[in-house]
Amino acid sequence: MIKPSTRVYRKQVVKGVSIPAIIHNGNYYFVDLEVYEDGRVECWNFEDLESFKRKVKSGWIVLNVPDSKAISIHGLGAWAIRKGSWTFDSKSFVDYVLLLIKEMNPRMENIYQYTQKIVNGVRIGESGGGIIYKDHKRTPRDPFPEKIRADSVNMFYRSDDEYWLVKVNVFADSIIEISRLRESFEINLKGLEELITNGTILTEIPRNAKVNIYGLGTFQIETASYAVRVDQKLLEIRDIQRKLSGIPSSLEICREAYDKYLENPTYEQKEILKVSYENVPDHQKMFVGDMDTKDIQVRMILYGEQEIEKWSHFQVAKQRGEKLPTLTIPKLKEE
Repeated sequence: MIKPSTRVYRKQVVKGVSIPAIIHNGNYYFVDLEVYEDGRVECWNFEDLESFKRKVKSGWIVLNVPDSKAISIHGLGAWAIRKGSWTFDSKSFVDYVLLLIKEMNPRMENIYQYTQKIVNGVRIGESGGGIIYKDHKRTPRDPFPEKIRADSVNMFYRSDDEYWLVKVNVFADSIIEISRLRESFEINLKGLEELITNGTILTEIPRNAKVNIYGLGTFQIETASYAVRVDQKLLEIRDIQRKLSGIPSSLEICREAYDKYLENPTYEQKEILKVSYENVPDHQKMFVGDMDTKDIQVRMILYGEQEIEKWSHFQVAKQRGEKLPTLTIPKLKEE
């Protein structure tokens, strides 16, 4: 057999939609499940339709949060709830997902069947995280419209005395879509800032407020565990716009400054690190370092070695009476 010497690969676009649900993994985490036309559903696992059904049956995917329990919303906050009223049960939700797949794929053709991939004895998983997009037609009958991509954050939208958990989709063309409503609408950054200023778009909501999640249910707020400040979410949205424009985000700039400080710990590099770190939205500062230490070493460099006492590993060891962990940071060079 003649052995080819040139390797090629291809990319395939599989369209889908995102819908709200809850992942029950100890706590109750609000998520947007991604449902694709080939029957795959991203639910922190990405296998196939039958796997999705098993996840619902096992209680990994749930359609409500019990009263007095907290709903955790990534990048936004966590709230204990009461008086929950929910749209789906397990059976009706599975039926709903099947209906969505059939709308995208009426003949249910080429439905994906998962096969575990093992390379050198290691199980290889797949990520199902899709890309939010909208079509931009260059002509009314454009058969291949340009796909303008977006990233998103969760926020609240106030309408009269009720609040809606909305998805703020930030597109590369500077348009911002407020979705997860009966009718989505578009604004620009200035319009978003105005809605924030007048309290229509917000992140912190009062006790007893009624919250609606379109396509999932309603509940009342009992108590807040924490909530990200709205000014910090606005910083994050501006970061998203920069990143979609090819400009490094504040987090990327800070990571680069941290690496440069580790290579060359001078007073000048420390000041650059301080400015870049304090430009990062507060709720994203934890991502400057690795999963274990988060931003503790950066804080030790900037604000003193006592910052290690805020490290979760340190606090757990102290509570248990165990040997306290240590972290090493480079000493400043004398200039």
